[in-house]
Amino acid sequence: MNNYKFEKTTNDAVSELREEYLMSLTDPIDGMWTTFVMMSDQYMIITGDKKVGYCSINEEHKVLQFYAINDQDYIYAKMLEELDVKGAVVGTNEQHHLSLSMDNQKSVSVNALLYQCEEGIELIEANFPDGLDFRNVTVNELQTAVNFAVSAIGAPEGWLQGYYAERIKGGELIGLWDGSNLIATGECRPSAVQKPYADLGMVVSPDHRQKGLATEILREMLHNCRAGSLKPICSTESGNIGARKAITNAGFTSHLRILDVSF
Repeated sequence: MNNYKFEKTTNDAVSELREEYLMSLTDPIDGMWTTFVMMSDQYMIITGDKKVGYCSINEEHKVLQFYAINDQDYIYAKMLEELDVKGAVVGTNEQHHLSLSMDNQKSVSVNALLYQCEEGIELIEANFPDGLDFRNVTVNELQTAVNFAVSAIGAPEGWLQGYYAERIKGGELIGLWDGSNLIATGECRPSAVQKPYADLGMVVSPDHRQKGLATEILREMLHNCRAGSLKPICSTESGNIGARKAITNAGFTSHLRILDVSF
């Protein structure tokens, strides 16, 4: 058996191996979960002078991604011991990592649902209430969008400044406006590494929830994706019943899950 070691490294260093991993999957990984992976610690798996895999482990000592070219079972067991891994967060579309996680599981729960929109379904036209305008957020409206998200979901302002600036620059942040008042946002983020997939998301102000706005936002973005030859995907936490209803009503279906596994 080869002698494998784990060296802490960067996202850039494992980027080629990560692309191989993503290409091996039968279904795409949701962009929000990819962000969590990128924020975790990265370890290169090395034997001799060869780089044969990588793993991503978060601050809770849970492995978020695992990829090895060979000896997967042995390397996984060695990783659990040497890196003090306590569990995994793994998608049901990550079949090999899922199997290895199940071999070591003490308990399993559903963290989130992953959604796709089937190519052949007939999309429903969005129908926004009279007087509302659904349009791209402009550079001059960055602070308005940041203030909205801080208030609506409690996201940190410093992070939002950079994140929303990138979304606006790429034409990926759309606002639902009641005059000059931003009451909801939608995001459409084409994936750089999982083409032609695009991640969709929406946020609605607490004062305007349970009015069907999230569904209409998603319906409009689904049409935009189809016109741009993009395949839309999205996710939501399993306990967010309102979001699950809106996503399903818009035309998405879910056959995949993100599992939280304790070892």
